[in-house]
Parts: sequence; C-alpha cells; structure tokens
Amino acid sequence: MEELKVKDIMTRSVITVLEDALVYEAVEMLVDNDISGLAVTSADGELVGVLSEADMARVVSGDMEGDLGKITVKEIMTSPAITVNREDDLREAVRLMGIYSIHRLIVQQEVKVGEKTRFFPAGILSISDVVKAMARNRCCRLL
Repeated sequence: MEELKVKDIMTRSVITVLEDALVYEAVEMLVDNDISGLAVTSADGELVGVLSEADMARVVSGDMEGDLGKITVKEIMTSPAITVNREDDLREAVRLMGIYSIHRLIVQQEVKVGEKTRFFPAGILSISDVVKAMARNRCCRLL
C-alpha cells in the first residue's frame, strides 16, 4: 500500500493574516472562519509564522502586557512556523506535530526568485484533517 502524502489530506485553502495586523483583527478572522489557527505572512505574502488560539490565550491570561487594540500579530505569533511540503510523508508530518505538541503544520511552497528561495503558505495540515481522513478510511492505520 502506498504511503499517504501531506497533499492527500491537507486543507488547500489556507487563511492568512498579515504580521502587522492587530490581534483583535486576527480573532475576528478565527471566529468568522471557525478555525483555530492562521498562517502569518509578511506584506509580500511570504510565510513568517503561525498564530494559534494558544498564542492568543497568552494575551488573555495576562502573560503579555498591552491593550488588545494595539498588540500586533507579530508580537504574539509563533515564529518560525513548523512547516512541511506537499510531498512529505503524512506519517512524518504527524510525528512532527507530536514532537512539537502542535495541532497544525503550515504546508509551504518554495518559490525561487533569482538566487533566493522564498516560502509561501500553500495549505495547512491539522490534526482535524488527520482525524477526518481516518474516519473516511474507517481505520486507525491510516498512516
């Protein structure tokens, strides 16, 4: 049986937020889209981090000082984001989630610009994606 790749179950449409956006704007995006994390990009669209509900909890719990209306995503995001590529083995991607105790990986796309390689978000792989794939296959040995 052929091993599943990240591309086989990832969510292709990734919702992004600019690193300079205010945290309350990111909160609205999470709520409006019923998601728990966002890929964070620079103004030119390059991946710079990830913002999760856990990052936001640090603000609410008082671990960070400041007015929610003034704190930027860049100040609380996790950077660098833990990433995978579309062609990576799904088993290895899930192992990464376990190692880093995270619930999502940003699927990155490498783009060569001259001699420089830049990375852009191409999708997202979440634990929910893995669980849904397990349910579709009606087995626990998805991987």
